[in-house]
Amino acid sequence: KQWYQRRVAITAGDMEHSEETEEGSESSNKDSEETKAESEEDAHTLVDTSLNEDEKAPFHSPFEGTINLSMTAKEAISSQPPSHKGFLTIFQDESGLGAWNRRWCSVQDNKIYYWLYPEDEVNQNKQPHGEIDLRNCKTETVSVASRLDCARPNTFVLVIMAAAQPGDRTSIITESNGKTTQTKYLLSADSREERKQWMEVLNKCLQSVHSWNH
Repeated sequence: KQWYQRRVAITAGDMEHSEETEEGSESSNKDSEETKAESEEDAHTLVDTSLNEDEKAPFHSPFEGTINLSMTAKEAISSQPPSHKGFLTIFQDESGLGAWNRRWCSVQDNKIYYWLYPEDEVNQNKQPHGEIDLRNCKTETVSVASRLDCARPNTFVLVIMAAAQPGDRTSIITESNGKTTQTKYLLSADSREERKQWMEVLNKCLQSVHSWNH
């Protein structure tokens, strides 16, 4: 009888322990399911990054604060300004009269430098006879001069606008108002082919200048 009572007590204890284990397992499974559901909900929330009209960024966006950026710009047209050399005949003002003067011209650093002779360019003691700064050019695209501007063949036009300098005055090629001076250059190439080459180079220079100015 004592043995039977002890056996019954042990069996009852085992059943109670088994029930507690099953309850703990059910509780653990329930917690695991709740955690999984919360994780799925959070994951869904993070994936949904659509913006409302009145939001600047999603509420759960991983980005927050200020981002400092450093950028380096490079000219896409060319790393170096185009260059070209050759003879051009330039219409110039001489003592109030217009005259065509043949000059040796060289395009360098978005400027047209000109000398009397080709050998003067390589002579360090010879300064350019003059220059045309293409950075101040108002001409958007170099084109052939109209008959109203000039009847000379293979001529193109450059209009330069710069700050007025002491001694600037209005002439047959310039207009000065005391603040700015506008000069209209007529340049004539020796042939049609050379004129095309000059216009192509100068248009590349102007494209580069205008792209950076804007």
